[in-house]
Amino acid sequence: MSARSIAILSGKGGVGKTTTTINLGVALTQLGKNVVVVDVNLVTPNVSLQLGLPPTPANLNSVLKGKASIRDAICTHESGIRVIPAGLSILESSEPLLVEYSDVLAPLSEFHDIILLDCGAGLWGNIAKAVRAADEVIVVTNPELPALIDALKSIQMVEKLRVPLRGVVLNRSNGSNYDASTEVIGGILNGYKILGNIPYDKSVLKSAAVRKPVVYYKPYSKAAQAYRKLAADIAGIEYRKSFLELIFGAF
Repeated sequence: MSARSIAILSGKGGVGKTTTTINLGVALTQLGKNVVVVDVNLVTPNVSLQLGLPPTPANLNSVLKGKASIRDAICTHESGIRVIPAGLSILESSEPLLVEYSDVLAPLSEFHDIILLDCGAGLWGNIAKAVRAADEVIVVTNPELPALIDALKSIQMVEKLRVPLRGVVLNRSNGSNYDASTEVIGGILNGYKILGNIPYDKSVLKSAAVRKPVVYYKPYSKAAQAYRKLAADIAGIEYRKSFLELIFGAF
């Protein structure tokens, strides 16, 4: 099996990149894909925190240092998603990264279809190393001018690294006058495809409070449906709403 690795990137923190990564992973898993989410944000990791996973002796940091196998670092959340967390201690992330992510992550291709790399916010350093290890990139942003400008910087970095950019996910869209117009968004993002438009949804906040992905905890919410539509696009599958989605999505 040869896995497809997708780096999920943002120009700034707080736009919902990790939330997008996790929910995309769960939605792809529900579509029958073997998926693993790797937290390559070694400085401020959030995947295990958002999922409520306890600290583990084996994590990405210990793998990078040659102290653990990549297989030993895999955890499974109750939603079915597989995760390789990063170490939460600042001491674990203080050492420079001397190995290539592509070499470390290679064994995952043997038993996964898709590898999602949750990158830190920013542009260079270890983030660039993670991006170079990916087959393609998705940039997550909000439909607000400052976030869009930072997203453009991320896009420019991806272009310099010559890694294919699949497109952009607009997160927390609410259709208000505060959101940038479609024309402005398209102009700032150099015309790159908008892969998904995730609406602002209080169900995401409720799910975060109990440390569960909204696709799993509130499966019929508007945000969950948007994530499933995004997952279907990534998987190359036609998205069709279920009967329950049609009913509950109307409220």
